[in-house]
Amino acid sequence: MKIIFVCTGNTCRSPLAESYAKTKFPDVEFASRGLMVIAGETNRFTLDIIERESLVPPSSPEQLRTGDTEDALLLTMTEEHKMAIQQRFPGADVKMISEFSDGSEVPILDPYGGSAKEYELVYNQLKSYIDKFGL
Repeated sequence: MKIIFVCTGNTCRSPLAESYAKTKFPDVEFASRGLMVIAGETNRFTLDIIERESLVPPSSPEQLRTGDTEDALLLTMTEEHKMAIQQRFPGADVKMISEFSDGSEVPILDPYGGSAKEYELVYNQLKSYIDKFGL
């Protein structure tokens, strides 16, 4: 099974989820993508957390493409991300990360432009959901 975490720009939330999941579940294939990738680098606050926690580094920011949707489970941060993927890629296997984790539909808010503390809150939220994955 391949799991791809998806957010907006693939610089904050999805790379953080990818790194934590790769570290926690080394036998599962994880990646991350964005719906509107502009920046070529992962956010500094995200990288700071990854380095501090000694997590496996994420892949570089990449746009979600058709090939990504063919053989992977896509886990989004928000309902809006999920709906955008369903519109663009009908038939894609897509769920919110909270939905896959515990059946809830709780969004993971975008910390972009925020403080290190906001990134820390996102990391803790992602970690709590990923820890519940039955992989």
